[in-house]
Amino acid sequence: MEFKTIKYQEPEPGVGFITLNRPDRLNALGLDMVDDLHTVFGNLKTRDEVRVLVLTGEGRGFCSGADLKDPRILGAAGRVLTDPTVHLYEVQKKYSALVLEMRRLPQPLIAAVNGPAAGGGMCLALAADVVIAGPRAAFTPSFINIGLSGGEMGTTFFLPQKVGSSRAAEILLTGRTVEAREAERIGLVSRLAEEGRLMEVAMEVARAMLAKTPMGLRLTKEALTLNLTAPSLEAAIELENRNQSMCCSTPDFFKAVEAFVKRKAGL
Repeated sequence: MEFKTIKYQEPEPGVGFITLNRPDRLNALGLDMVDDLHTVFGNLKTRDEVRVLVLTGEGRGFCSGADLKDPRILGAAGRVLTDPTVHLYEVQKKYSALVLEMRRLPQPLIAAVNGPAAGGGMCLALAADVVIAGPRAAFTPSFINIGLSGGEMGTTFFLPQKVGSSRAAEILLTGRTVEAREAERIGLVSRLAEEGRLMEVAMEVARAMLAKTPMGLRLTKEALTLNLTAPSLEAAIELENRNQSMCCSTPDFFKAVEAFVKRKAGL
């Protein structure tokens, strides 16, 4: 797949690598990049052979957020920015739909955050299933710093779940930057990689996922996504019951059990 603003590669069987590729603009999210991401996510939905995805940025940044220099955003005489209805349908829904697409992907998505993740870039990281940060990663919810609401592309949904409601409120209301070490300490990221090892760690996690059965991996992501908003414990368990019943009837399950028994027996 060829794109204008992103790169897509499959470095190993089963792993898809998506790289935001506007390093001169710190991988700012112009509408061309938004379109490219929608396209690649749409294609990957049906690529069963691609089982794990990694999202990262080219150069020294992960993503600096929406590109306010994009002429498609400014529109004629700034009309897209000054007319709330036009803005909602021409810009806002296109950006926010990226997060919905990411959560609907059947593949687990690992964000490898190599540098600043500001505004929409922070939102992309928050929407990933696993977030691995390099030592130069930094997360800035910059919306409120430019006169917007701090709630954007799922921030008020994901961030409180990761770091707690009080800490999320403080970060979103002040618009301050959370550096990599603090991000790991408060649970904003899953792991902190050492200098020069970010991609290596991301691939280690991806390979660990690939060692699991395809259905087990896929249904685990589905349960994690749907049970974020489960109305009750009973509803969450019913979904898990369905998933386990489906998995235990697959050939992969019997192979995995046989291998487990052999390991335990030292065979």
